[in-house]
Amino acid sequence: MIEILLIATGLIGLIIASISDLKTREIPDWLNFSMIAAGISMRLMQSISTGIWQYLMYTILAVVAMFLLGNLMYYTRQWGGGDTKLLVAIASIFAIVPGQKYFLLSFLLNLVIISTLYGLFWCIYFAFKNRAKFRKELPIYIHKNKHKIKLFLSIALLLLIPLLIINDISLRLLLLSTSIILLLYPLLTTFIEAVERSAMFKELPVSKLTEGDWLTKDIKIKNKLIYSKSSPGIEKRQINLLKKSNIKYVPVKEGIPFVPAFLISILITLILGNMLL
Repeated sequence: MIEILLIATGLIGLIIASISDLKTREIPDWLNFSMIAAGISMRLMQSISTGIWQYLMYTILAVVAMFLLGNLMYYTRQWGGGDTKLLVAIASIFAIVPGQKYFLLSFLLNLVIISTLYGLFWCIYFAFKNRAKFRKELPIYIHKNKHKIKLFLSIALLLLIPLLIINDISLRLLLLSTSIILLLYPLLTTFIEAVERSAMFKELPVSKLTEGDWLTKDIKIKNKLIYSKSSPGIEKRQINLLKKSNIKYVPVKEGIPFVPAFLISILITLILGNMLL
Protein backbone atom coordinates (compact mmCIF):
# COMPACT_ATOMS: atom_id res chain seq x y z
CA MET A 1 0.00 0.00 0.00
CA ILE A 2 2.80 2.43 0.92
CA GLU A 3 4.60 1.65 -2.34
CA ILE A 4 1.49 2.59 -4.34
CA LEU A 5 1.07 5.79 -2.33
CA LEU A 6 4.72 6.71 -2.89
CA ILE A 7 4.59 6.14 -6.64
CA ALA A 8 1.30 8.05 -6.91
CA THR A 9 2.73 10.92 -4.85
CA GLY A 10 5.85 11.02 -6.99
CA LEU A 11 3.99 11.02 -10.30
CA ILE A 12 1.48 13.67 -9.20
CA GLY A 13 4.30 15.84 -7.87
CA LEU A 14 6.29 15.49 -11.10
CA ILE A 15 3.25 16.34 -13.23
CA ILE A 16 2.62 19.51 -11.19
CA ALA A 17 6.32 20.40 -11.32
CA SER A 18 6.40 19.86 -15.10
CA ILE A 19 3.41 22.13 -15.67
CA SER A 20 4.94 24.80 -13.43
CA ASP A 21 8.32 24.55 -15.18
CA LEU A 22 6.74 24.83 -18.64
CA LYS A 23 4.66 27.84 -17.62
CA THR A 24 6.97 29.81 -15.34
CA ARG A 25 10.42 28.13 -15.60
CA GLU A 26 10.21 27.63 -11.83
CA ILE A 27 9.54 24.70 -9.48
CA PRO A 28 7.81 25.81 -6.27
CA ASP A 29 9.87 25.11 -3.13
CA TRP A 30 6.73 24.01 -1.29
CA LEU A 31 6.25 21.24 -3.87
CA ASN A 32 9.81 19.92 -3.64
CA PHE A 33 9.87 20.02 0.16
CA SER A 34 6.41 18.43 0.38
CA MET A 35 7.57 15.53 -1.80
CA ILE A 36 10.73 15.09 0.27
CA ALA A 37 8.75 15.15 3.53
CA ALA A 38 6.16 12.72 2.14
CA GLY A 39 8.80 10.27 0.94
CA ILE A 40 10.83 10.21 4.15
CA SER A 41 7.70 10.14 6.37
CA MET A 42 6.18 7.19 4.54
CA ARG A 43 9.47 5.28 4.63
CA LEU A 44 9.71 5.98 8.37
CA MET A 45 6.18 4.62 8.89
CA GLN A 46 7.03 1.59 6.75
CA SER A 47 10.15 0.89 8.82
CA ILE A 48 8.25 1.27 12.11
CA SER A 49 5.36 -0.95 11.01
CA THR A 50 7.57 -3.72 9.59
CA GLY A 51 10.57 -3.40 11.87
CA ILE A 52 12.78 -3.32 8.75
CA TRP A 53 14.85 -0.16 9.10
CA GLN A 54 16.62 -0.69 5.79
CA TYR A 55 13.66 1.05 4.11
CA LEU A 56 14.50 4.31 5.88
CA MET A 57 18.26 3.79 5.69
CA TYR A 58 18.25 3.23 1.91
CA THR A 59 16.04 6.28 1.45
CA ILE A 60 18.36 8.53 3.45
CA LEU A 61 21.41 7.21 1.56
CA ALA A 62 19.64 7.84 -1.75
CA VAL A 63 18.69 11.37 -0.68
CA VAL A 64 22.31 12.17 0.27
CA ALA A 65 23.65 10.72 -2.99
CA MET A 66 21.16 12.66 -5.13
CA PHE A 67 21.80 15.83 -3.13
CA LEU A 68 25.52 15.58 -3.94
CA LEU A 69 24.86 14.77 -7.61
CA GLY A 70 22.29 17.55 -7.89
CA ASN A 71 24.66 20.12 -6.42
CA LEU A 72 27.41 18.99 -8.79
CA MET A 73 25.04 19.64 -11.70
CA TYR A 74 23.94 22.96 -10.19
CA TYR A 75 27.41 24.38 -9.57
CA THR A 76 28.55 23.31 -13.05
CA ARG A 77 25.53 25.23 -14.39
CA GLN A 78 23.86 22.21 -15.97
CA TRP A 79 20.52 23.02 -14.34
CA GLY A 80 18.91 25.20 -11.66
CA GLY A 81 18.50 24.85 -7.92
CA GLY A 82 14.89 23.73 -8.30
CA ASP A 83 16.02 20.74 -10.38
CA THR A 84 18.45 19.75 -7.61
CA LYS A 85 15.69 19.84 -4.99
CA LEU A 86 13.43 17.83 -7.29
CA LEU A 87 16.15 15.19 -7.75
CA VAL A 88 16.33 14.86 -3.95
CA ALA A 89 12.52 14.57 -3.86
CA ILE A 90 12.67 11.79 -6.46
CA ALA A 91 15.27 9.97 -4.34
CA SER A 92 13.10 10.21 -1.21
CA ILE A 93 10.13 8.67 -3.03
CA PHE A 94 11.70 6.23 -5.51
CA ALA A 95 14.66 4.98 -3.45
CA ILE A 96 13.00 1.57 -3.34
CA VAL A 97 10.70 0.28 -6.08
CA PRO A 98 9.38 -3.29 -5.93
CA GLY A 99 10.69 -5.47 -8.75
CA GLN A 100 13.57 -3.12 -9.63
CA LYS A 101 16.71 -3.57 -7.54
CA TYR A 102 18.57 -0.51 -8.85
CA PHE A 103 15.70 1.78 -9.80
CA LEU A 104 17.48 5.11 -9.22
CA LEU A 105 20.55 4.01 -11.18
CA SER A 106 18.32 2.91 -14.07
CA PHE A 107 16.48 6.23 -13.81
CA LEU A 108 19.73 8.21 -14.05
CA LEU A 109 20.93 6.23 -17.07
CA ASN A 110 17.55 6.69 -18.75
CA LEU A 111 17.65 10.39 -17.85
CA VAL A 112 20.92 10.80 -19.77
CA ILE A 113 19.29 9.40 -22.91
CA ILE A 114 15.95 11.17 -22.49
CA SER A 115 17.47 14.54 -21.56
CA THR A 116 19.72 14.42 -24.65
CA LEU A 117 16.77 13.79 -26.97
CA TYR A 118 14.59 16.22 -25.02
CA GLY A 119 17.22 18.97 -25.16
CA LEU A 120 17.69 18.40 -28.90
CA PHE A 121 13.94 18.74 -29.42
CA TRP A 122 13.93 22.10 -27.62
CA CYS A 123 16.95 23.30 -29.62
CA ILE A 124 15.17 22.47 -32.88
CA TYR A 125 12.08 24.29 -31.60
CA PHE A 126 14.10 27.37 -30.63
CA ALA A 127 15.94 27.34 -33.97
CA PHE A 128 12.63 27.25 -35.87
CA LYS A 129 11.00 29.87 -33.65
CA ASN A 130 13.97 32.24 -34.03
CA ARG A 131 14.94 31.12 -37.54
CA ALA A 132 15.87 34.60 -38.80
CA LYS A 133 18.45 35.11 -36.03
CA PHE A 134 19.50 31.45 -36.21
CA ARG A 135 20.30 31.70 -39.95
CA LYS A 136 22.64 34.60 -39.16
CA GLU A 137 24.37 32.90 -36.23
CA LEU A 138 24.87 29.41 -37.71
CA PRO A 139 27.46 30.40 -40.38
CA ILE A 140 29.37 32.35 -37.73
CA TYR A 141 29.67 29.30 -35.47
CA ILE A 142 30.44 26.97 -38.37
CA HIS A 143 33.37 29.24 -39.26
CA LYS A 144 34.39 29.49 -35.60
CA ASN A 145 34.42 25.69 -35.18
CA LYS A 146 35.67 24.76 -38.66
CA HIS A 147 38.98 23.34 -37.39
CA LYS A 148 37.21 21.20 -34.78
CA ILE A 149 34.72 19.97 -37.39
CA LYS A 150 37.55 19.05 -39.82
CA LEU A 151 39.49 17.26 -37.06
CA PHE A 152 36.54 15.12 -35.94
CA LEU A 153 35.58 14.42 -39.56
CA SER A 154 39.13 13.24 -40.33
CA ILE A 155 39.21 10.92 -37.30
CA ALA A 156 35.76 9.55 -38.20
CA LEU A 157 36.89 8.79 -41.77
CA LEU A 158 40.10 7.13 -40.53
CA LEU A 159 38.06 4.82 -38.30
CA LEU A 160 36.03 3.74 -41.34
CA ILE A 161 39.10 2.49 -43.24
CA PRO A 162 39.50 -0.73 -41.16
CA LEU A 163 35.94 -1.69 -42.15
CA LEU A 164 37.36 -2.70 -45.53
CA ILE A 165 39.42 -5.51 -43.99
CA ILE A 166 37.63 -6.42 -40.73
CA ASN A 167 35.06 -9.20 -40.88
CA ASP A 168 34.02 -9.30 -37.21
CA ILE A 169 30.46 -7.90 -37.08
CA SER A 170 30.72 -6.61 -33.50
CA LEU A 171 33.94 -4.73 -34.20
CA ARG A 172 32.56 -3.32 -37.45
CA LEU A 173 29.49 -2.02 -35.61
CA LEU A 174 31.67 -0.51 -32.88
CA LEU A 175 33.86 1.31 -35.41
CA LEU A 176 30.86 2.49 -37.41
CA SER A 177 28.96 3.78 -34.37
CA THR A 178 32.10 5.52 -33.04
CA SER A 179 32.63 7.19 -36.42
CA ILE A 180 29.04 8.42 -36.51
CA ILE A 181 29.33 9.84 -32.97
CA LEU A 182 32.60 11.61 -33.84
CA LEU A 183 31.01 13.05 -36.96
CA LEU A 184 27.85 14.24 -35.23
CA TYR A 185 29.47 15.66 -32.09
CA PRO A 186 31.03 18.85 -33.56
CA LEU A 187 27.98 19.42 -35.77
CA LEU A 188 25.58 19.16 -32.83
CA THR A 189 27.69 21.36 -30.56
CA THR A 190 27.93 23.98 -33.32
CA PHE A 191 24.17 23.79 -33.83
CA ILE A 192 23.53 24.17 -30.08
CA GLU A 193 25.91 27.15 -29.79
CA ALA A 194 24.10 28.91 -32.64
CA VAL A 195 20.72 28.17 -31.02
CA GLU A 196 21.90 29.50 -27.65
CA ARG A 197 23.17 32.74 -29.16
CA SER A 198 20.09 33.31 -31.32
CA ALA A 199 17.36 32.25 -28.90
CA MET A 200 18.56 31.89 -25.31
CA PHE A 201 20.52 35.09 -24.67
CA LYS A 202 18.13 37.90 -23.82
CA GLU A 203 17.82 41.24 -22.05
CA LEU A 204 15.42 40.67 -19.17
CA PRO A 205 13.75 43.35 -17.02
CA VAL A 206 15.04 43.25 -13.45
CA SER A 207 11.42 43.06 -12.29
CA LYS A 208 11.08 39.66 -13.99
CA LEU A 209 14.24 38.09 -12.55
CA THR A 210 13.75 34.94 -10.49
CA GLU A 211 16.13 33.16 -8.15
CA GLY A 212 18.50 30.91 -10.08
CA ASP A 213 18.47 32.87 -13.37
CA TRP A 214 21.82 32.80 -15.18
CA LEU A 215 23.22 36.26 -15.93
CA THR A 216 25.83 36.34 -18.69
CA LYS A 217 27.79 39.37 -17.48
CA ASP A 218 29.23 40.66 -14.22
CA ILE A 219 26.86 43.15 -12.60
CA LYS A 220 28.24 46.08 -10.62
CA ILE A 221 26.50 48.79 -8.61
CA LYS A 222 28.65 51.82 -7.80
CA ASN A 223 31.76 49.86 -8.83
CA LYS A 224 30.89 47.10 -6.36
CA LEU A 225 30.49 43.59 -7.80
CA ILE A 226 26.96 42.39 -7.08
CA TYR A 227 26.85 39.35 -9.33
CA SER A 228 29.63 37.34 -11.00
CA LYS A 229 28.83 35.68 -14.33
CA SER A 230 30.62 32.55 -13.06
CA SER A 231 28.00 32.15 -10.31
CA PRO A 232 25.57 29.20 -10.67
CA GLY A 233 22.57 31.55 -10.49
CA ILE A 234 21.36 34.83 -9.06
CA GLU A 235 20.12 34.90 -5.45
CA LYS A 236 17.12 36.70 -3.97
CA ARG A 237 19.26 39.22 -2.07
CA GLN A 238 21.06 40.12 -5.33
CA ILE A 239 17.73 40.58 -7.11
CA ASN A 240 16.59 42.91 -4.32
CA LEU A 241 19.78 44.97 -4.69
CA LEU A 242 19.22 45.26 -8.44
CA LYS A 243 15.62 46.36 -7.92
CA LYS A 244 16.82 49.16 -5.63
CA SER A 245 19.37 50.32 -8.21
CA ASN A 246 18.93 52.20 -11.49
CA ILE A 247 19.54 49.04 -13.53
CA LYS A 248 16.42 48.18 -15.51
CA TYR A 249 17.60 45.29 -17.73
CA VAL A 250 20.20 42.55 -17.35
CA PRO A 251 21.56 39.98 -19.86
CA VAL A 252 20.43 36.44 -19.07
CA LYS A 253 20.73 33.00 -20.60
CA GLU A 254 17.34 31.34 -20.68
CA GLY A 255 17.34 27.62 -19.97
CA ILE A 256 14.90 24.99 -21.12
CA PRO A 257 12.13 23.60 -18.88
CA PHE A 258 13.93 20.41 -17.83
CA VAL A 259 11.44 18.87 -15.39
CA PRO A 260 9.37 17.05 -18.07
CA ALA A 261 12.53 15.03 -18.83
CA PHE A 262 12.48 13.84 -15.19
CA LEU A 263 8.83 12.82 -15.54
CA ILE A 264 9.37 10.98 -18.84
CA SER A 265 12.45 9.18 -17.44
CA ILE A 266 10.57 8.08 -14.30
CA LEU A 267 7.65 6.75 -16.38
CA ILE A 268 9.97 4.86 -18.74
CA THR A 269 11.94 3.40 -15.82
CA LEU A 270 8.74 2.28 -14.08
CA ILE A 271 7.40 0.65 -17.25
CA LEU A 272 10.51 -0.57 -19.09
CA GLY A 273 13.32 -0.50 -16.55
CA ASN A 274 16.82 0.33 -17.82
CA MET A 275 16.69 1.35 -21.50
CA LEU A 276 20.29 0.20 -22.00
CA LEU A 277 19.59 -3.39 -20.94
